Amino acid sequence: MDELIFTVYGDLELGEVSRSLWEPAIPHLARFVGGDDEGLMLAAMEDVARSAGLSQSVPVAVLLEEFTRGCKALSDGMKAQGTAEAREACRLLLSLENVVLTRIATGYCAGLEETIIRLRRVAEDASPLDLATGALKPDAIVGQLSVEVNRCQRMELSLGLLEVALEEPVRDEASSCAREDYRGVLHEAAARLRENLRRYDSIGLTSDGGFLLVLPDISRRGLTGAAERLRRELTDFAGPAAPPRFMFALAHYDYVDVNAGEMLEALDHSMRRARVLHDPLTWA
Repeated sequence: MDELIFTVYGDLELGEVSRSLWEPAIPHLARFVGGDDEGLMLAAMEDVARSAGLSQSVPVAVLLEEFTRGCKALSDGMKAQGTAEAREACRLLLSLENVVLTRIATGYCAGLEETIIRLRRVAEDASPLDLATGALKPDAIVGQLSVEVNRCQRMELSLGLLEVALEEPVRDEASSCAREDYRGVLHEAAARLRENLRRYDSIGLTSDGGFLLVLPDISRRGLTGAAERLRRELTDFAGPAAPPRFMFALAHYDYVDVNAGEMLEALDHSMRRARVLHDPLTWA
């Protein structure tokens, strides 16, 4: 049987795509018609299709067509041998045709899915926005703050900063879903914050997982009111979580006479103090 398969395959005139599909499968096909399991042949075909889906070098329709063409050529070649052994090998091959077509399609889809996941990661890495929250990534919000500092200095506008920290729930063996719950809270908090900002305000993530809000052209009183409003919004959806679940650190500049780095340093110091004292709202 082995010799028959290799002989017939060697005499076939197949194109490059067809050869790339059949070449890895032929040794397994020879073993299958000799009595072994068909799994290795199916896996070989599926793997070739997956690679094609990853590289997008060949459309799936072409792979299916080339398999069908190769299958017919092989079966015709075996029939031409005129022996009982060749007829049995032909029967076994044709019995797998529909299964192999399905596995080729499955492998190609797997390759496409991996490609989509990879491209999604590339797009996410390149985007200034965090996919989970819709807020600017830490580096991007720092850059936006620098832009606003320059603009406020140039136009003599005030500037308010508001950092929001979320206390992550303590996890133990009896609460395996706590981390996922926290991610859900983070996502909902971002949505609530965005809904309550002006169109020219900015929201981003801090390096430790909280939020930084940049509010140009706002009074100290207006910043205080915004913080209180946001705290109510966040508390409403958080429910009966142990307080203070959210902590706010505020900084306001009637005249912007410091740079972004100095602002962030003062805000971070205020937030560290808030965590130590469990103070839900502190001023830098």
